[in-house]
Amino acid sequence: MNGFPQVDNALKRMQLYEGSVYVTYGHRITEVFSELDYKMGVGLFPKTNIAFLNYQQLVLLMQDTAKREQWSQEKYMEARNRLKQHAPGGRIILYVERFDMYQTNNKFFFIIIRGNDENKIFEYQLPYKAAELVTTDVFSNWAIIDVDVPLPECFFIYVNHKMTEHLSDTKFLVEQNAAPLQKPAE
Repeated sequence: MNGFPQVDNALKRMQLYEGSVYVTYGHRITEVFSELDYKMGVGLFPKTNIAFLNYQQLVLLMQDTAKREQWSQEKYMEARNRLKQHAPGGRIILYVERFDMYQTNNKFFFIIIRGNDENKIFEYQLPYKAAELVTTDVFSNWAIIDVDVPLPECFFIYVNHKMTEHLSDTKFLVEQNAAPLQKPAE
């Protein structure tokens, strides 16, 4: 159960640049820096976008799915235990676009999460997943990464590519539950 058969279209359409701030699933995300060389085309490419759901959101998503699909108690408990074991820190959704089909394969990407003190909390090497064609010039890929360790309220996500000469390619700041609350309609 991952609750995401594909990446949300809003995540695919976003055009980010250094300093971009956006809110997704109630969490504020800032692109701190990107070492990628951007080229003008249909949009800015290459593209690296992320979203984040915390553990509580994953549980609510699972509960909604269980209710809608009328899961048995056994299936529900298995899914709940899987989340507790594999995603107590939440889930990262990664979406990338590149000009080269080969380099857009997920096997070249890895993610590192660091706290405000820059100490490493989590690292994940993405497995092989072939790219998809977006246009005649652009290839895309996406991944869902469950974080198996608890995370602080604020942390950094580094999205790195093995084929670049940069120590880090793109850095995001994630501030959990930092989105401004909406006023109820009067």
